[in-house]
Amino acid sequence: MFRMTTFYSGLNVKYKDHVGFVDFMCEKYITICLGQSEHRSKDVCILVYPSQWKEVQLLKESEK
Repeated sequence: MFRMTTFYSGLNVKYKDHVGFVDFMCEKYITICLGQSEHRSKDVCILVYPSQWKEVQLLKESEK
């Protein structure tokens, strides 16, 4: 099982069908940014709670 120390800012990950990077971490959740929305200039990020961390896969550069 993943612990918060497994994640760091900028880490490339896959969560379910989404590929992105870890942007923020705390004990209650991490955020995974998926990129910019077509209609907005800000990144689109999702919250992933500790109970879901086991679903986060670490990606290598070649898997992006």
